[in-house]
Amino acid sequence: MNQISRSLPPSLKSAIDEAVRSLHQRVPAAIGCVVATVDGRLVAQVVDNGADPQRIAAMIGSMVALGETIGREVRIDRSDYVVVNALNGILLAQRVPARRELFVVSTLARTTTNLGILLHETRTTAAEIGRAVDAWLDHYQAAAAAAAAAH
Repeated sequence: MNQISRSLPPSLKSAIDEAVRSLHQRVPAAIGCVVATVDGRLVAQVVDNGADPQRIAAMIGSMVALGETIGREVRIDRSDYVVVNALNGILLAQRVPARRELFVVSTLARTTTNLGILLHETRTTAAEIGRAVDAWLDHYQAAAAAAAAAH
């Protein structure tokens, strides 16, 4: 377990872990799911094919950021996701939508998968994680406000 995983509140870490496991189970051709911080720290993972989840985490934040930059530079606006379509698999990565964009989710799948299904399920998982992050932020901010009011 890495530092970011240890510093996440248990309820948020549990929600992210469950979302990753659920995504992996919903997509029959999925061979991996990784959630990382935008700066490349591993948060949660299920990887079946021997790929190193730490290395995936280190790359996907940069990959999504580069896709967003390219989208702006070529005047097509911010990208929603990035796909690597390789000989023996597909990697789809996207930022988790939340008030604070802290995480990136990626799904690794066999080439036999339907890209539309992969995109839909990855987006659904990213939105689920985003809701968990926002709920945690709401709770944290309310607790901080209550503590400030008590003093």
